[in-house]
Amino acid sequence: MGVAASERKLDKGERVIGGGGWRQCVERAVGLAMALGLVVACERFENRSPISPTDVRADPGLGIEVLAQWSPYVGIHVAGQALETYREAVSILRAAGRLKGVRIEITRGLSPGDPTLRAITATGVEVLGLISNEILRLPNIEDEIDHIFRAYPQIRHFQVGNEVTTNQGGTTITIQQYMTIFQRVYDHMLSSDPGRAILLTQSTLGSGLHGPTELEAMGHLGLSGLDPRHVIVAVNMYDLDHASQYLGLLGGALRGFRVWVTESGIRDPERHLSWVRDSYPRLRNLLRAERVYWYVMWGGDSGPDTDFSLVKNPSAYPNYWRSPLFELLASR
Repeated sequence: MGVAASERKLDKGERVIGGGGWRQCVERAVGLAMALGLVVACERFENRSPISPTDVRADPGLGIEVLAQWSPYVGIHVAGQALETYREAVSILRAAGRLKGVRIEITRGLSPGDPTLRAITATGVEVLGLISNEILRLPNIEDEIDHIFRAYPQIRHFQVGNEVTTNQGGTTITIQQYMTIFQRVYDHMLSSDPGRAILLTQSTLGSGLHGPTELEAMGHLGLSGLDPRHVIVAVNMYDLDHASQYLGLLGGALRGFRVWVTESGIRDPERHLSWVRDSYPRLRNLLRAERVYWYVMWGGDSGPDTDFSLVKNPSAYPNYWRSPLFELLASR
């Protein structure tokens, strides 16, 4: 995918010419073995009957299955009108032991003193800071990173961009440009304060073949040569039909890196429960995902993201809508 087999860049600058070489064969063999084993392991999660909120009420064992697969991480859009609802919803999930971390976008317009951000962080939840794509295009990215690190001392994990080549209605750059920027951020962090943070790569697109192809290109453009102690590979994943396309890469050139799925879920509240029960274990098996972040706590009350939401109508606090998945997660 993406780079011809006639000349593949390997670790430490080593090269294999003509598609041969024992090291490339070993990487392919490892990837193939991993793929065969994990595909077999995942077969038992397929073709299961969907579950509804009514099913869970009738059979508590189904709810236990969902909770056993849940990963306690959720994306949150910082919005002033959701302050009280976020404060309560995050606190409820924290108290139930079902929320450890949230992913929040850091834009140039976000202040560290933002009341909604402070309400969320006051619950003690861990924050993954997503550095907005708009910041990546600024001329002195090193100064921007220093500013962000100073402004958000409580955040240790920072994701450098999200779907940077396909961001709808936002700033887009080529994957070559992105890897140049990521390398600058990585080099600057290691030279100035190597223990300050762990970086996450931009998340590749969560559906189709674009994501696997792009992640392979990132590996050839320098990612595979970085230190896995300081970098985590991030993937957005909504389309499990193509998740297996990552197997050879994550089991080969990038096998030393941890993997977080930073967005996932389904756009249908009635199918949220089934998605967690059936898809989360497949994400762990196929992608080696340590974490899976449900896409969003609140995706707006209208528009394409609203039905990913765990809560809706936050301005109606305390009478905001709660999804069946949220209700299950909030239970004790």
